[in-house]
Amino acid sequence: MSCVVAQLVAMQSLIVRAYNNSLWGVSSLDPFGAGRHMIERSVVDIIISAWGQVALHVASGHADEFKGLEKEKTVLRRLRREIENAAPLLECIGPDKQASFGAWYIDLVCRRGSEKVAIEGKFKLVSDGGVPDNRKAAFFDLYKLERYTSSGRYTHGLFLWLTDNASYLQEARGDSRDFSTHKSRIYEPGIILSAKRARDANLPLPLILSSRYVFNWQSASPDGRWSYIVIAVP
Repeated sequence: MSCVVAQLVAMQSLIVRAYNNSLWGVSSLDPFGAGRHMIERSVVDIIISAWGQVALHVASGHADEFKGLEKEKTVLRRLRREIENAAPLLECIGPDKQASFGAWYIDLVCRRGSEKVAIEGKFKLVSDGGVPDNRKAAFFDLYKLERYTSSGRYTHGLFLWLTDNASYLQEARGDSRDFSTHKSRIYEPGIILSAKRARDANLPLPLILSSRYVFNWQSASPDGRWSYIVIAVP
């Protein structure tokens, strides 16, 4: 267990640093250069660290706690609990009673002061199947998050994903090829994503995103069975 904890803590630190640097344009050689943004960064840092704790909990033998049709919501409940334990004064909405945005409902919203973070999360198992459609759904979540933040109602967006299915880390083929979520995939803004079909009739096809995204998957367990990701939406 100590090895797992040490590994995950290191991963969390790297993700937090990478997120902050990419968001604020801070040099890794000058970690205090964005000190004026400390309040804005803190809520995001808390969420990312909490997601790492959730990934650790699931990957360290507790996956059976998250089963059934509402397993994704159960994982998000766990995330909210981790967030509130770390920051009791932080206000959260969801995942049960969710904030709405037009016809959409946001998985989880966390707010403190002027910072309001919208979160879309995924928890997919090998037993779930539906890999091509779940890839498309991931990009749809990024699409939604871009609209949340561009509206001015949310200062940041975070896409979170935890899975034991290595297929998501491998390059896609067939109808979901454009929507591949493989490890180290880089999506450049403006690239058109097309498919012949989608499980979700509301998914806009073709789909185009406005920002650059890197699928920087991280291992949540030494054996590599569990992987998780954090993608920041500016």
